[in-house]
Amino acid sequence: MSDLTVRSLVTGDVPMLLDMLRELAAFTGDLAAMTAQRADLDEALAEVPPRFRGLIAEDGSGVVGYLSYTIDYSIWTGGDFIRIDDVYVRERARGRGVGRQLMRALADVGVSQAMRVRWEMASDNTGARRLYAGIGAAPEDKTIWRWPVAAMEAFLDRSEPPPSTAEGAVPSEAGRGLPGEDGFILVLRREKD
Repeated sequence: MSDLTVRSLVTGDVPMLLDMLRELAAFTGDLAAMTAQRADLDEALAEVPPRFRGLIAEDGSGVVGYLSYTIDYSIWTGGDFIRIDDVYVRERARGRGVGRQLMRALADVGVSQAMRVRWEMASDNTGARRLYAGIGAAPEDKTIWRWPVAAMEAFLDRSEPPPSTAEGAVPSEAGRGLPGEDGFILVLRREKD
């Protein structure tokens, strides 16, 4: 695509970004999950450093896609990494290399800051698989777990008895040690032979 340009997301792009977020949510069949409002995104972009960042792809007829990401910290590597949130290309521009150009622009960011990039995707998204394989990315099988606030509230509200004391374990002394889920920890003692 010779007329395609990719640039950094700016605050003035938020209304258009919200439109594309809604398009993506509708495309994935999860429109109810997209609850962000303009004020939320404006505030997140205004923070220093911004809570999220993005790239916008435009052609001669307007915006055709975006890539959003955050900078996260990995305790395994002891450094920052880029986590892609979304890569979205509008239907009229699909198959024209827009996603590849968005990824190229993100690679420039990652290389310039010496940060690796990671992301998740739906396993049945064959178009994304082709794109990512074509740029040299490799999948790592993991199961993503999500814990919605309502489920956490229900978990916290459940009245469950504390776990039964394991054989050879005694409750810690009051106020000592780290509290477990039920307010105490178990200290394992080994009988001397």
